[in-house]
Amino acid sequence: MSVLDLPGITCLVASPGSDLPVTLNMMGVGLDGCDQGTTYGDYFAAIARMLARDDQAVPRMLARSLDRSAPPDEIVIRAEKHGALYHPASLELVWRQGAENRAEDDFRFRFAALTAISPRGRDALRREALVMESLERTPGGAFLPRPLAFRGDETVTFLIVPWFSGFHEFHVAEDGGFSLWDHDQGIRRLGAEQVREVFFQVGRILTLCLDSVTGACVHPWSHAAGDFIVRWDEKGVAVRLTTVRNHGPLIETDNPLSAMLAFVLDLALRMRLDRVEGVGEWAWLDQELMLAALYGFYVGVEEHGKDAGVLGGLAELLPSFSAEELLEGYESILSLFSRAELEVILPRLEVHCRELATAMHLAANPTRPAASPDHCG
Repeated sequence: MSVLDLPGITCLVASPGSDLPVTLNMMGVGLDGCDQGTTYGDYFAAIARMLARDDQAVPRMLARSLDRSAPPDEIVIRAEKHGALYHPASLELVWRQGAENRAEDDFRFRFAALTAISPRGRDALRREALVMESLERTPGGAFLPRPLAFRGDETVTFLIVPWFSGFHEFHVAEDGGFSLWDHDQGIRRLGAEQVREVFFQVGRILTLCLDSVTGACVHPWSHAAGDFIVRWDEKGVAVRLTTVRNHGPLIETDNPLSAMLAFVLDLALRMRLDRVEGVGEWAWLDQELMLAALYGFYVGVEEHGKDAGVLGGLAELLPSFSAEELLEGYESILSLFSRAELEVILPRLEVHCRELATAMHLAANPTRPAASPDHCG
């Protein structure tokens, strides 16, 4: 029996504007970005098996987290995106309500199933589950997924986390603006103010995840990979981090100040890299967005409060660095970037360091904007 014939299971592929139904012909098509020969049929069947295992242990656990006493009447499995390591799906749990079984009366709630198939991806997902759990207790934990269940067999591994409802990827467009890949309303263009706010919050979140004692930080991360997602509505802009591949110092050093300086240098450079529409050529982003991220860094340092320690000292020291000293500092972290990224970075690095030195002076100015209540939500 095909997974398409299983009662209570609906399979879809997410797409901006509307979901695409999965047909029998699609089931034999190779999974996008998967080098293991896995088909869409294999993918949906593996998720369905995980959900059915041990008398629906995972759906029952998710139901209890919502104060529902019974497992859902239906589960909608959506293939959301595909990357080098994971193939995330969303799991929409549906409880039928009302005498007429109208869809608008249903109770629905969505979770994410991070799905890893390759040996490298499965190892990374195990590590990520541990890192996410450890970061729950940090100031940045509120902006990260919370591990709910970790499951797997000999071929596939799953990490179940809450779904960030209303949040979507964003990427630089061909004309230099930014597109929000809104799967609910269709692709939308972010305004200049919204883009600055996004980069401000990215800088703040990464700083809140920074260990102010050891310099351990979230890495690697990338705009091109869609690691940060955005919700933009009448309440404003909110940002979340979807993945934490590792958490440790960027460089080998016994000096936490050096480790934290490496974090700031890496932050400033990665903020300026994206791929056009997420999949095209690498793009170099404007210094204004790097400045917005540095404002976020300083607000994040303040939110560390009395625990800022060495990090607070670094924040005071940063404006004193010259462009030449910053360029010298980059020598220790350039190996963290891919060859394709370095082809964009190296011709621009000296100018970047001059712009970064100026940005550090501006960001350390006491008149920088304070975090609004929305930043904390």
